[in-house]
Amino acid sequence: MNQAFPDLIYDGVMLCISIQLILIALFYFYKRQLRLVILGTLCFFVGVTFINNLYWNFIKESLPLSILFGAGKDLFFAPLIYLYVSTAQISKEKIRSHVLTHLAIPFVIHIVYITIKFGFRSFYAENYYWTALSLGYSVLFIKLFYLVLVVVAFKKIITKPFLPKVKRKYLYFMYILLGYFWFSSFYGMLPYLTKSLFFAENFLVMNRYVFMPLAMLVNTYLLLFSITEFFKFKSYFAPSRLYQKEAVNILDIEEIGVKLKEDLVNKKLYTQPNLTVANLADELQIDTVNLRHYFKEQQTSFRKYLNTVRVSEFKSLLLNKEFKNYNLTGLSTLVGFQSEATFFRVFKEIEGVTPSEFLQKNKTD
Repeated sequence: MNQAFPDLIYDGVMLCISIQLILIALFYFYKRQLRLVILGTLCFFVGVTFINNLYWNFIKESLPLSILFGAGKDLFFAPLIYLYVSTAQISKEKIRSHVLTHLAIPFVIHIVYITIKFGFRSFYAENYYWTALSLGYSVLFIKLFYLVLVVVAFKKIITKPFLPKVKRKYLYFMYILLGYFWFSSFYGMLPYLTKSLFFAENFLVMNRYVFMPLAMLVNTYLLLFSITEFFKFKSYFAPSRLYQKEAVNILDIEEIGVKLKEDLVNKKLYTQPNLTVANLADELQIDTVNLRHYFKEQQTSFRKYLNTVRVSEFKSLLLNKEFKNYNLTGLSTLVGFQSEATFFRVFKEIEGVTPSEFLQKNKTD
């Protein structure tokens, strides 16, 4: 059998997988949700890395193609894998700095490499071996760092415990990808680390019968994982709720009550027509589970509480002379009601009279 035949099959399959990873990445970029963008970036870099390996002779001569597809993208693999899971554990106000912190070093190394390669071509040509070796060591160190970080430190930084099923899924995701990417980089650097001819002489055999099949399996796993994270498929593989319930003590209940009065009313969050309990929890910087528990303790629900606040604010505006030129519907939109029918129904349920009857009664008084 032709020894190149397995390579052709591998290249064809891997090219199909890589194109699908890039398409998923473009879709996640369009969604503009930070965690999906992180996962999409990982898929994109993994996909274009194989395309770069396949068409290396053509891509290496072009600056735009090297920036998009060229070598050095595997600098970002490990940080992106870690960030996708860890950002689910980071509070909203810290996410941006968390992401920038973990991407800063690989970004700087990649920019330096591209600058040397195209800005100092003669130096790059004369020192190609040392430049490529430095890049290889950087990739190896970064992957090892994140592999150790996940194994040793990840459990310590968890602030909101995942559900067991979700936790297993994300740990497998990190262990499989980080383990494979570090192992493949380590093997690629062994000839330089050991100075042994064995690895150079057996490189093609190992690549064809070990790393090619492994790469195909791992990229397929990443593809399937990314598909399952799409919301229409996610419910089949993991529950919509990610975190375990936590106990809420009396002090938390009192603090939530104070935050609601300060922020929901004073900051006029109730005026947002599409305000949800999750949005409100983010604004108050508290856990959604705790906020739901607070409403339960008050023997109400988020929607009932919000409508009560809106109706109370509506009555204040209705009796305020500064708003005398507004009709009832206009005032209802100022306090967050989108539908006239919903407003009249909610007002009657809470006050026992219609808005018109309430106004007439207060005019008479």
